[in-house]
Amino acid sequence: MAAATFEHFDSRIGTDMQRDCTIGLSQFIEPSNLEDLDAPFSEDEIWQAIKNMPSRKAPGPDGFTAEFLRSCRQIIKHDLRCVFNQIYALRGRGFSCLNQALITLLPKRVEATGLGDYRPISLIHIVAKVLAKLLSLRLAPRLNNLVSNVQNAFMVVSNVQNAFIPRRSLHDNFILVRQSARLLHQLGAPRVLLKLDLARAFDSVSWPFLFEVLRCHGFGNRFLGWIALLLSSANTKVLLNGNPGPAIWHRHGLRQGDPVSPQLFVLAVDTLGRLFHRAVKLRVMQQLHPRRAIPTISLYADDVILLCHPSPDDIAAVKEILQLFGRASGLHVNFQKSAAALIRCDTVDAAHVVAHLGCPIVEFPLTYLGIPLTLRRPTAAQLQPVVDKVAGKLPSRKAWLMNKAGRLAFAKAVLSAIPIHQLLVLAPPKKTIKLLEKIERGFLWAGRTEAHGGNCHVNWRRVCRPIQFGGLGVHDLERTGLALRMRWQWLSLVDDGRAWSGLDLHFAPEERALFFASTIMAIGNGQRALFWEDRWINGRAIREIAPLLFDLIPKRRRKSRTVADGLHANQWAADIHDMIGIPEIGEYLRLWHMLAETALTDAPDHIRWKWTANGEYSAKSAYLATFQGSARCQAWKLTWKCSAPPRVRFFHWLANLDRCWTADRLARRNLPHPQRCPLCDQAPETIHHLLLECPFSCEVWHEILSWLRLSCPLPNNDATLHDWWCSA
Repeated sequence: MAAATFEHFDSRIGTDMQRDCTIGLSQFIEPSNLEDLDAPFSEDEIWQAIKNMPSRKAPGPDGFTAEFLRSCRQIIKHDLRCVFNQIYALRGRGFSCLNQALITLLPKRVEATGLGDYRPISLIHIVAKVLAKLLSLRLAPRLNNLVSNVQNAFMVVSNVQNAFIPRRSLHDNFILVRQSARLLHQLGAPRVLLKLDLARAFDSVSWPFLFEVLRCHGFGNRFLGWIALLLSSANTKVLLNGNPGPAIWHRHGLRQGDPVSPQLFVLAVDTLGRLFHRAVKLRVMQQLHPRRAIPTISLYADDVILLCHPSPDDIAAVKEILQLFGRASGLHVNFQKSAAALIRCDTVDAAHVVAHLGCPIVEFPLTYLGIPLTLRRPTAAQLQPVVDKVAGKLPSRKAWLMNKAGRLAFAKAVLSAIPIHQLLVLAPPKKTIKLLEKIERGFLWAGRTEAHGGNCHVNWRRVCRPIQFGGLGVHDLERTGLALRMRWQWLSLVDDGRAWSGLDLHFAPEERALFFASTIMAIGNGQRALFWEDRWINGRAIREIAPLLFDLIPKRRRKSRTVADGLHANQWAADIHDMIGIPEIGEYLRLWHMLAETALTDAPDHIRWKWTANGEYSAKSAYLATFQGSARCQAWKLTWKCSAPPRVRFFHWLANLDRCWTADRLARRNLPHPQRCPLCDQAPETIHHLLLECPFSCEVWHEILSWLRLSCPLPNNDATLHDWWCSA
């Protein structure tokens, strides 16, 4: 077994890769000025890299973790500085001793039989990890300008700096692919969507190809030397039953778990996007849309989506480009695991053409980045895997051991968080929302997937309110999705650099209404603000000021007339069509006087979000905006901002709503109940009596107040516990 394991991983990472061709990268990669990346390592920079390393990670072969470096900084900082001075001078002799790693194998499935059923996890020496993290922090701010817009991989935010590729996310790729596919479907012309699988992506990158890409981008010799030192001196041992095997010296590929590896992979695979862009530019492949600039390729790490014509020439060009890229970079496409989806194609003819690629043909929807990709709004059946995933997270055996406060924390942290990935880009059907809420409701109140009748103490709509509005703070999934999808309207107005910009995203009426109510256009030169649509007149739109006059404006004028154009020589008046009555004339004159006081400046227009202090959109503020007008709970701080245990706070919340199963509530439902209070046998049992009026409760309050040395009257005739607390 040990010999087979060694042979398996040695063939993957320890065998030289032969290249039989190269790509003229200088034709489509423009060099940048990256001289600052070669600067000496400062002590603050080394310490910043250590602080940004994740905590509680398994140690490498040296046994040290980031916590050790942080706690022993004063003792080891001189030694670390000496090490990095040697690395800066490219004196790498003996660095292989500090660049070792262990691979531990974790099963991907329950019945793992072969080595392919295990996921290899690299445990890297702490010094090599610090060096890789330091190079990653240097490279991160420059990566956004080096990578094309269709590549949006690895948006992992740290405490200090943004990401491997700042301001890009997985969902940008999904929006781009979905909108492109829908526009091509509306066009009615045949197209093919290819979902490609790069075989063993990280383990297959050719080092010569990687350095050619880095050199074309303008990286200096010293930075390239550091990368070469990290790659060439890397050696790995495979842990089998706790025993490390023989050392495997890396000959190609990027080590997973290395902080700088994802960034290097992004730069390498971005070349594939540039190849297809150049192919379309040189008319080797046909343009996808006659009027829209739809990109041919979308990249998220090793997830590749290609759009092309189902013609023999285009399919042949796609295959040749992929084969050329694979021969030059080592990143080969596994066509057996890839898939082709047809858009408006004749199945028989397209299948014959696509057969040259060797990938199977599938129907929409297909899963892309964990989200169902469809040409229309997804159905409840297509989103059933999300419901099944939420149901599968329920701790069936441990649920009864958790009190309601524990189940509440689990529902908020786990069950409500799972659908967020889909809610960012999809508006699920009502049925899917109800199924998800049914699972959350059943687990919270009964510890199982369903809860009926008397199990549910409080209406679910109240439970889903924020705690300041009297709820438990469980996310209302419909409102959460609405708030999350606001970001696409916001980004379409403030960021023109998104890959999907110009593809005319469609939004639901409720999404547009909430966005309209949440934004104000601060007018500057008037070049961006729409005269008829935006709220630019003292925070109000013309549809609010002059609704009758607004109805007379053609829709095409509403979408195209800017404030600068409308105010120039009063051209806005020429947009008014149809007959004008006396009410419309009154609105026209009022609007004329308001516009006479408007003066444009040289500053650009900018949109402001009403619900935040800095005027920037946030999902939290958008979610709370959906509760505007709701009555605030006066006792929420007394309930939730105290130091009582969670289960006590949960009981206080139920008691404040009179939702505990006391005798009076049991009687209303014709359930068995005691006629009088079991403690005092003097009055009917109600929550008010048990907490405030019962002699036993008064005795408890007396002891508490005496212990706290508080001189205030005992609670007796107060309406609620909160009223007594405020008066006391």
